[in-house]
Parts: sequence; C-alpha cells; structure tokens
Amino acid sequence: MRRSSVETSTVGASTLTCFLLLASLNSAMAQRSSDRQPLTLSRAVALAQETHPSIGMARAGEDAASSAVGQAKSRWWPWLGTQATLGRYDKPMLVAPLHGFAPEEVERIEFEQTLIQGNVSLAWTLYDGGARGARVRGARAAHAGSVAALTATEMGLAVQVAVAYLQVLSARGVLGAQDERIAALVAERERVQMFLEEGQAAEVERFRVEANLAEAEAQRVAAATDLDLAERDLAHLIDVPVPEARFARLTAVGLSANARLAERGQLVERAAANNPSLERARQDLAAAEAQHRLTQAAWIPSFDVIGTYQAFTSSAGNYSDLWNVGIALSYPLFTGGGRSNTVGRARAQLDATREEMRLLELQTENDVDEALSLAHETRALVESLSRAVQLQTEVVRIERLSLDAGAGTQTDYLRAEADLARARSILVQAQHAEIAAWVQLARVVGELTPEWLDRNVEGAR
Repeated sequence: MRRSSVETSTVGASTLTCFLLLASLNSAMAQRSSDRQPLTLSRAVALAQETHPSIGMARAGEDAASSAVGQAKSRWWPWLGTQATLGRYDKPMLVAPLHGFAPEEVERIEFEQTLIQGNVSLAWTLYDGGARGARVRGARAAHAGSVAALTATEMGLAVQVAVAYLQVLSARGVLGAQDERIAALVAERERVQMFLEEGQAAEVERFRVEANLAEAEAQRVAAATDLDLAERDLAHLIDVPVPEARFARLTAVGLSANARLAERGQLVERAAANNPSLERARQDLAAAEAQHRLTQAAWIPSFDVIGTYQAFTSSAGNYSDLWNVGIALSYPLFTGGGRSNTVGRARAQLDATREEMRLLELQTENDVDEALSLAHETRALVESLSRAVQLQTEVVRIERLSLDAGAGTQTDYLRAEADLARARSILVQAQHAEIAAWVQLARVVGELTPEWLDRNVEGAR
C-alpha cells in the first residue's frame, strides 16, 4: 500500500509538472504570436503620438494654458492673506499703536523689547475697467489655441509617420523589382552557359549578361540600403526597436475603392473650417483683441474693498487688537506716456496678428491647391505606369521568345528586362506617393484622424 501511494504521488507530481510546462509553453507561444502581430499604419501613427516628444511638448503647452485660465479667473475672487512678526528691539518699543493722549490712555501705554504682531488682510476688486474679463478671455483664447496647436502637431506627426511607412513599402518594392531582374539575368546566364558548352553561343554574350548582372546587383545593394534607412527612420519616429519596424512586420496599403476626391471649392471650405493651424490663428487673434482691451482698462479707475484685522502683543502678554475697512480708488494721473504707448503697442500687435491670419488663410488655400494637384498627378502617373508595366512585361515575354527562337538579340532582351525593372520600381513609388498625397491633403483640410485613415486607406487598420 505504501508503494502504491508513493507511485500515485509521483504520477501526480509528474502530471502537475507537465501541466505547468505546457502552460508556460502556451504563454511563451502567445507572447511570441503577440510580438509577431503586424505593424499597421494606424498602429504606427498611434505609437508615435504616444511617445514622440513633439506631442509631449504640445500637451505640456496645453496644460500650461489651462492653468493660465484658472490663474486669470482667480482675480474674480477676494484676496485673503496673513502675516506675523516676532521682533526683539534694542530699547523698549510701544506694544500697540496709540490712538489718543488722554490721561487715562497714557497710563495704559506699555513698552516691551520683544514684540509680536500679526494681521489678517482682505482685498477684493469691485471694478477694474474690464481688465479681469479681458484677462480671462485672453487666457481662454490661448488655451483654445494650444488645443488647436496640439491637433496640428498630431496631424503633422501622422503625415511624417505615414510618409516613413510608405517609404519602407516603396523601398521594398524597388528591392523586389531588382530581385526579379536579377533572377531573370541569372536564368539568362545559365542559358548562355549551356549554349557556350555546346559551342552555339559567343563569349561576348556571357560578358554582356555578366555586366548587366553586376549592374543589377549594385542597384540591389543601393535599394537594400534605402530600405534599411527607411526602416530605421520609421522605428525612430514610433520609438520602437528597428526589428519591429522591418518590412516583414508591415502590411500592404492602398487607397480604398470608395475613396473620392472632393471638388476644390468644397476642400477649401472644409480647410477654412477645420484646419487646426487656422483655428490657432483665430484664437491668437482673439487673444490679441483681449490684450488690447486689457491695455485700455489702464485709463479707467479701479475700486477695491480692503479690510485688515491686526493683533499686538509682547513677551509680557500685553494683548490688544484693532480692525479697519475701506474702499480704495486707484488711478495713475501721469505715466510719462506709458499707458498710451502700451495701448498703441497692443493695437499694432492686434493688426499684425490679423494680417498673419489673412496670410495663413491664403497659404492654406494654396496648400489645398498643391495637395489636390499632387493627388491628381500621382493618380494619373499610377494609371500610366500600370499600363506601362503591363506592356513592358509583354515586351520582355516577346523578346525572350524571340531570343529562344534565335530571331532576337540578347541586347534587346536585356534592355527590355532593365526597362521592366525600372517601370516596376517607379510604379510602386508612384502608388505610395499617391497615398502620401491624399494624407497630406487630409492634413491641410484638417481631417487627418485615425478614422480618416481607416476609411480611406485599405490595410491601415
């Protein structure tokens, strides 16, 4: 019975160990599967917006502007403060202020060397000519401007990430075109070698194909270098290790079949309403107007309610207190031209801000034109190059058949292969350039969001 019990325990321990090993293996496999998840365009943009320092700076600016609004609002509240002093004098001093010289008062006068004084003061501005309201409006406009600046920064970073992502895909497409050319040249070299061994080909044909193969291999090295640099650039933007930004982790992207370009007039109107840079300019104008109103308040008197409670005592414990309350009027009679020049400077700044906004409106409209033209241009280029690749592929096929039949020349075939590789490289670059043009247009219009990417770019999610 003991032996059976021991065997049962051993079996149970072995089973538990196997279970733990399987669980550990499954966990490792799940982690490895998670690590191999593709890096989509939308995820790359999200990673960049989580970690890029430009976003952190913009968010910090928004936080500072939000605090500035609270600081401006605090002027609507009363100010309450206290102060206390403990002093030791060389000779005895009055413990409390005198309020008369009647005989009975003189008898109460006390002198001590160690004095303790304290007060609680209250001040509240009844009227300041609109200065507080102008400060609050200016702070709110600055905060709204910082929010628009954050949105503009996010969209600008999304463009950078999208361009870097597309550059990786383009570089890999160029590399693939070179690999196809090299494969065709290797096959041609084998064919020539076979005919050389049979005495049916000239040595110059082998030299010619070897020269073309060396050129293709050199171009492949350049394409591989471009791909590596593009992958590193993308990795730096999204703050991940370079292996996680390699082409193998990326997904192919293309314009959605439902994507349509709006008319120029509609795009200009949408840009005027949604462009975050324009919105920031509007808020800068509102802040400048508030600053101008704030400087004008210096020509209007301000009225404050003030009150103080004071307590006096000494080391001997001679305690007394008093209070006062009143209304204070403040108005500078002469500033040597300071007020008028401050108002003039604020007015000039307001005019400059207004003109800057007009300039930005013109620039935004011009950016819409450029982005729209580039989108149309790349669309036409993609269509033309797609047709060119189809025709050049047929040319290569025909030249190959002619060469095999002895009716064609090796020079014509090699030239056709080079032209096909070149056309494929330009086509893949044009396809990705078209997507980049759409992304840039969405940024100018102010609509470049994750939802826009998912809706207009296939494979982005």
